[in-house]
Amino acid sequence: MKKSIPLLTLIMALLSHSVLAADVSLTMRAEKEVPVTIQGATIPMLKPVKKISVGDVLVMTLSYKNNETQEAYNVNIDNAIPKGTRFIHGSGKGAGAVFLVSYDNGESYEEDIRIHDTPVTNIRWRFENLAAQAQGEVSFELKVETADNALIR
Repeated sequence: MKKSIPLLTLIMALLSHSVLAADVSLTMRAEKEVPVTIQGATIPMLKPVKKISVGDVLVMTLSYKNNETQEAYNVNIDNAIPKGTRFIHGSGKGAGAVFLVSYDNGESYEEDIRIHDTPVTNIRWRFENLAAQAQGEVSFELKVETADNALIR
């Protein structure tokens, strides 16, 4: 039997993301693949998450907007990986950004090309520049591994 975890606890753990060097606003949404039947065919679709269970794979999407009236340079969007979840290697996406991972709580970052014995603790999207009022989305996937209190902050 899968143990359900309230979605709010996961979102609270994920809201530790930050943006450096610019006035950039962020919003986050969590979705998971759900089978949907349309005209007799069952296809997988991403739907907003209402509850999560151990074993679920979540697609986390951050929408960003440069609120400045001029171009912003060297913008990092950082996000911690909450305890009780595991970052899925190769899942970091974001047009125009370099995607990086950290294994040491954000002390250093590297490309997501090698697998370490230790889990990813933080992720980063690095933008060399964002045009004035530019907006877009970046995303990554998490697998829910435990239902302990680590997701509750």
